[in-house]
Amino acid sequence: MAKKPNQSESKSCPKCGDTNLVKAGHTTNQTSNPRYLCTGCGHRTTTPRLPSKPVLMRSNLPKAKIYIITAAQNATPIHPKFWQSLQQATKFYNAELVVIPGRYKNPTSQWTQKNIEHEWWCKEVLPYLCRGRIALNDRIMILGDVKIQWAAGMPLSRMDTLTKNMSGIVGHGNRALSSIATPQHKHPKLMLTTGACTLPNYTDTKQGVIAAFNHCFGALIVEIDGDVFYVRELNADRKGAFIDLDMEFTPEGIKRAKPALSISMGDVHQRFISSHVVKATFTAKNSLLTLLNPRHLIWHDLLDFHTRNHHHKDDWLTGYGKWKAGKECVRTEVEDAVRFVNQHTPRNCKSVVVSSNHDRALTRWMKEANFKTDPVNADFYLKMSITAKESIRMTERGIEYDDPFILYAKKIAAKRVRFLKPDESFVLSGVEYSLHGDNGPNGSRGTTKNLSTIGIKVTKGHNHTAGIIDGCYSAGKSTGMLEYEAGGPSSHSNSHVVQYANGKRAIIFIINGRYCLPRKSLRRSRKYF
Repeated sequence: MAKKPNQSESKSCPKCGDTNLVKAGHTTNQTSNPRYLCTGCGHRTTTPRLPSKPVLMRSNLPKAKIYIITAAQNATPIHPKFWQSLQQATKFYNAELVVIPGRYKNPTSQWTQKNIEHEWWCKEVLPYLCRGRIALNDRIMILGDVKIQWAAGMPLSRMDTLTKNMSGIVGHGNRALSSIATPQHKHPKLMLTTGACTLPNYTDTKQGVIAAFNHCFGALIVEIDGDVFYVRELNADRKGAFIDLDMEFTPEGIKRAKPALSISMGDVHQRFISSHVVKATFTAKNSLLTLLNPRHLIWHDLLDFHTRNHHHKDDWLTGYGKWKAGKECVRTEVEDAVRFVNQHTPRNCKSVVVSSNHDRALTRWMKEANFKTDPVNADFYLKMSITAKESIRMTERGIEYDDPFILYAKKIAAKRVRFLKPDESFVLSGVEYSLHGDNGPNGSRGTTKNLSTIGIKVTKGHNHTAGIIDGCYSAGKSTGMLEYEAGGPSSHSNSHVVQYANGKRAIIFIINGRYCLPRKSLRRSRKYF
């Protein structure tokens, strides 16, 4: 059947998208614009959607060793300085630049209120737009076909179901990372957001204002090595510059980054620390310590206290095993842990040992143990009991005494090693490092989620699981699989949190003794300096 003569052939309703528009007179003002009626939803408008050419996007990517991936909101300008820095990094790494398109789904947002058609992206990103699900290798994929609401507070919620056993990258302006428990113990399953290269563009609603506050100018760098991948966050400062490991990328060029503020290591548990982690962090030719030259090393759960772990109290098999292996001396375990810190703290660096639940296990042992039935540790127990007794005092909060682990560790620690008391703060560039993560708000059990709500940025440890929720970054662990982890799925990973000289943070994953592809030699890259 032929359409009515007055029916629009090419325009559509701006409310529902229906193309069944009929003319409905003219406006009464001086412009006398034609008015249209949508027969689908009944909406009247003088500004119907005009036909536009579809935005061409890539549905596949060339094979590359390195990908730099960010996201762009529709109908929104880019951050020009950050975009220039991204171009510098892409050239330096010979990387494939990928931009995942995103939509706000609100026609009254700041940058789109004067545009009739909002299905467009700024011209700078057009050559790099990517749609569809694209595997970068057998373990990680880009979810370019999933456009999450740009103001979503938890952009990764339930997204892990879409990637099955693979890690996934989601385009979004809110920086987030979650680790998913899988049987893949050697390589974690990760879900990550990219950060954005476009300016904040949100409404003045509650959800919009919160999203604008959490908006991140950033990207991910993904390095492919066969079936292994290394991924790191690239978080830009207000001037659009960002640091990746030892390199700083600015709109003007590339230069060596200043020494990092800190490396916050995954929970150490020194007795069981992985040789792969020691190699990648401390001893390899291009170790993290060598590459970043950090001003501070942050240590969580330095002591494992396996010697007299309270969970082994009634486990005679484990107790016999420790006796057989000669691993019953508490003093030896404490001294080994402290000497490990001394050994791996460079002269131009300071170590900060955070008060952690495994370190405080020594206090619990002193409260509950019976030295009469523990001849191996009787002397140490009695000496430490006297030392702790002499520190007992009455305060406004009640009876207090010094941490026995700290009291003894200070005697053998180097001067550049600092031990934080349970209520002592340590802040670097606005980030609080004194929270191990076992204690949450108001006496609750600590989690990455509830510590993200306390009003300050936090870098924590404790749960052995890398994660990012708003301003809270969580490191993983520095060990292999521990006793209590055997037999079940795990979200744990060998991962540290780095804070660069500009105050921005990134999580570094260590896999098989490496945390990245081999870096370019300075000799080959002299033209950049």
